[in-house]
Amino acid sequence: MATLQMYMDRSRIVNQYKDPSFREVWGTGFGIDNSVGKIRKILVHCPGEEILQINKGQYEEEAGARILKDEKGRIRNYWKGTESPDLAKLQEQHHKMTDILKKEGIEVLNFDDPSHYWTNLVFTRDIALMTPNGAIICRPAMYFHVGEPKLTEKWMTDHGVPIVGAIQGTGTMEGGSFSMLDRHTAIIGRSVRINDEGIEQLRTLLSYQDIELIVLDLPAFYIHLDETFLPVDKDKILVSTFILPFWFLHKLQERGYQLIECDRDDPMLSNNCIALAPGKVLFSSTAPRTQKNLEKAGIETITVDISEINRLGGGIHCSTLPILRDPIEDR
Repeated sequence: MATLQMYMDRSRIVNQYKDPSFREVWGTGFGIDNSVGKIRKILVHCPGEEILQINKGQYEEEAGARILKDEKGRIRNYWKGTESPDLAKLQEQHHKMTDILKKEGIEVLNFDDPSHYWTNLVFTRDIALMTPNGAIICRPAMYFHVGEPKLTEKWMTDHGVPIVGAIQGTGTMEGGSFSMLDRHTAIIGRSVRINDEGIEQLRTLLSYQDIELIVLDLPAFYIHLDETFLPVDKDKILVSTFILPFWFLHKLQERGYQLIECDRDDPMLSNNCIALAPGKVLFSSTAPRTQKNLEKAGIETITVDISEINRLGGGIHCSTLPILRDPIEDR
């Protein structure tokens, strides 16, 4: 029997990600090794009737928002402003965004909650971190996201996307603070939503794929990296220089990136766009100054109004999770 097992050992897989059998089993319908390659598949959730639950919430002056709580006092969602959400307008804006994605030849996939309890699903970016070899399931910091990991695991499994890890225990992690800069470099923004334990778990999981993790501290006012930093071309990044630290901006310039300024006079979340392909971005129609900066730098912009979605606390980048992008050749 020992001889048989020694014979069988000839087919041992040393590194699953480098072995051809990994793709033979899982296929090629997933994978993100950069943030600007042509998007082939993307995951979204159109706001549904679950949003109407916010109508039961109360406006709280301290938060400047209508707050929905459960019977235990836990926050389930919020809406910026005193009035109730306009579901028809939310859906109209989301449909216009996804119509643009489809016109760009992108396969648009849907993420749903059959229970309709979790009311913040529109921001699919936060549910997982997509890597070259599959998904890392996030563990959100806030209660109103807590049901999403279960839904995400099922969705990824049902759609043939391997789960290469999950943030667990006391670690917290949300996708809006993560970016794949290139095949071997990722960036995470530490904030009130992303803690040290989550970062160390992420660093370990990425190391299995030979990916270095750069950690960046965000000011207390910001929760995610995508409020301040978005790659828009192979060698160009939209940044808020009035937020990001000098050492980080200097490191990007040393690596040959051109920094494009997000104008501080534009509304919050102006930086929250998404690269559809190298040099082409889907961008907010409410940020004309930053749009001008992008176009001056040679970036093609396609604009869409998501002002109503902004009132849920996120933007275009927050509302989209690319599942498959084309790889980018080394610069």
